[in-house]
Amino acid sequence: MFRNINPNYAIMYSTVLWGTWWYPLRLLNQYGDNNAMPIVISFLIATILLFIISYKKIRLFSKKNIYLTLIAAVSGGAAMCLYNEGLLRGNVGRTILFFYLTSVWSTMIEVYFLNKPLTYYRGFSITAGFTGLFIMNGIDQGNFLPNSAADFYGIAAGIIWSLGATMLRVNDELNINVTTALCILFGAIFILLATLLPNGQTLSGFHFSIISENLILIIAMALIWIIPAYWLNVMGSDQVDPGRAGVLMMTEVLIGFVSAYLLANELITIREAVGALFILSAPLVELHYSKKDNKKIYLLYFLIFLSDNK
Repeated sequence: MFRNINPNYAIMYSTVLWGTWWYPLRLLNQYGDNNAMPIVISFLIATILLFIISYKKIRLFSKKNIYLTLIAAVSGGAAMCLYNEGLLRGNVGRTILFFYLTSVWSTMIEVYFLNKPLTYYRGFSITAGFTGLFIMNGIDQGNFLPNSAADFYGIAAGIIWSLGATMLRVNDELNINVTTALCILFGAIFILLATLLPNGQTLSGFHFSIISENLILIIAMALIWIIPAYWLNVMGSDQVDPGRAGVLMMTEVLIGFVSAYLLANELITIREAVGALFILSAPLVELHYSKKDNKKIYLLYFLIFLSDNK
C-alpha cells in the first residue's frame, strides 16, 4: 500500500491531509447535527480496513513489547480525540500550532525519562517553544495559561501524542499496521467518551438517517484522510532523513492556516503570528543542531524536497 510513492511526496501529501483534516471533521459534525456517531463510524471503517490489510501480520505481533504498543496506541487515540475537539471548538490555526509543540514535549520526555543529555540547543528549543506558547496566550497581559478549552485540547493533544511517539521509538519490534489500526480504534473509543465533556458533541444514538445522508462523507473521511494520513506519514518518515522529514512536515501549519482562511474565513492575529515563529523555530533548532551534516536544514523546505526527487 503506497509503496511505490516517492517518500518525499508521501510526507508532503500527508501534510496536506493533516492540514485540511479539520474540514471534513467539521462537515461531519455540522451535517450530523453535532452527533459524534458519523465521525466514530469513519474511524471504525478505517480500523476495520487496516486490520483486514494486516491480518496476516497480527500473528507475528510479539508479546515482548505489547505494553509499549498499547501505551502508544492509547496515547495516539486520546491525542487524536483531543485534537479533533480543539479543531471543532476553536481556531484551526491556534489548535494546529499548539499541537505542534510536540517537539518541545518530546525533547522534555527524552531528557527527563530517557536520560538524553540536555544540550544547549535542546534547552534553546524548549525555551523557544514555551516563549511562543506564552506569547499566544497573552503574556503581555499576564496570561500564561490557555484561555479557551480548544487551546487546552490542542496543547494536551500534543503532550499525549509525544508520549505515544516516544513509546514507538523505544519499541524495537513495532508492527506499524497493527499499531496504527489500534491507534485509530482507541481514537473512536475516546471520541465516544468525549461526548461526556461539557458543550461538546452529543451521542443521541445511531440515527440511520444521519448516517445514510452522510455516508459518502463518512467513507471519504476514512479512505481519503484517516488511513492515508497515517500510512503516508509513517512510510515517508521511515525512508527520509529525520531532519528533512521534519521540515517537510512543517508544511502542515501553513496548509492549516491557508485552508482555514479560504474555507472558514479564520485569520490569525499579529500576536499569534509572532508566537508561531517561536513555536516553529523550536523543531528547526533541534533538527539543525542534532545533525552536524545537515547545516542547511533551515533553508526553504520545498528546495529540500526537490533536491532528492528523481
